[in-house]
Amino acid sequence: MKVEALARSFRLLICTQFLTVFNDNAFKQVVLLMALAANDLGGDPQARAGLVFALPFLLFLVLAGDIADRVSKRHLLVVTKWVEAGVMALASYALWLGNLNLGLVALFLMGTQSAFLGPAKYGIVPELVDNTKIARANGFLQASVMVGILLGTGAAGLFRTVLGEELWIAGVVFTMIAIVGALIAMRIETIPAADPGRTIRFNPFGRFRDSIRLARVTPGLFPAMIGHGIFWLVGGLGLFAWNEVGIRDLKVHEGWWTAGLASLSLSIGVGSLVAGYLCRERPRPSFTTRGAAAMAIGYLAIALGPHDPWFIWSCSLLSNFFMGFYLIPLKSIIQQIPAATDKGRLQGASQMIDWIFIVAASLVKEGLSRINVGGTDTFLVMSGLMAATAIGMRMLRPLAKLRLPAD
Repeated sequence: MKVEALARSFRLLICTQFLTVFNDNAFKQVVLLMALAANDLGGDPQARAGLVFALPFLLFLVLAGDIADRVSKRHLLVVTKWVEAGVMALASYALWLGNLNLGLVALFLMGTQSAFLGPAKYGIVPELVDNTKIARANGFLQASVMVGILLGTGAAGLFRTVLGEELWIAGVVFTMIAIVGALIAMRIETIPAADPGRTIRFNPFGRFRDSIRLARVTPGLFPAMIGHGIFWLVGGLGLFAWNEVGIRDLKVHEGWWTAGLASLSLSIGVGSLVAGYLCRERPRPSFTTRGAAAMAIGYLAIALGPHDPWFIWSCSLLSNFFMGFYLIPLKSIIQQIPAATDKGRLQGASQMIDWIFIVAASLVKEGLSRINVGGTDTFLVMSGLMAATAIGMRMLRPLAKLRLPAD
């Protein structure tokens, strides 16, 4: 297949990936804000809604990883993107009714669609890009992910502020975005299935156990997967803490404070791109250690510094820049090390670990709320987690000289 066609397909992947992540997080944040306002779920309403979105990933990610190896990853991308359009149509109806319970159903289905999309979109990267350019490609891809997360989350607050009772219009926008993303995905080059003889069965925990055993005997792979999961634990806590500190404690306008998340996208996007460029032909585990340490310092400053919105935003900006340095080497290791026939399977296992930690974030936040630990002190917990991770990730040092040949 021509190099130009693969390069074009990678650019299309970034576009459809960005649109999916934007939709996921815009709608999820809309539901989180609805839950926060309704306050009728019991306990911590944000944490409960977060669990609804996370559960499908625990149930279906490993199955999705097997399917991503069994069929063409491009075909799986296209199917899941059209499913997303249908789910967003349901979300529009839920927002039109103002029905939180139906919104939670749509959120669960959105999580299911994303679970099947994940192993395909990450597993296809080594099929479109040669190994010497994986880190740089991940820099662009991760930048698009984080920009999508933060712009989507930020747009949610503006939608609620501007549209008010006409919030269903946001659902129509989400549906149109999903359709555009599906049309873009259809233009990606078809690549043959990696393992067409793979046996498919729904046994999420058994298959997950088998995948973890495979990861543990592959030097450096399992620690990288755990490190990647810890990021999402801290990120989940950070989203809850950001909403609580700004909206509930500091009484900042909901729309502006949520939009503040979007401004952080530039920082993490630049960090990911810089890290991808500096990694060049091999992952650099030292970047992960330094990134974790810098994130820990930023969160500590938020916890101990003045309770001023501008100060909190500035410290978050610094932490987000180094998120890119933390993530890119880990993502590159997870994509490069596995055999071609196991990339989808191990991507699924890695993402399932991510979602175990995301569920843990909801549970930890629920527990912290029950012992009256507020949003500011949550940043202190996040700082401790990243400091411990900075020490633990030193186990990846033997991979510092990893250099895989070009495909």
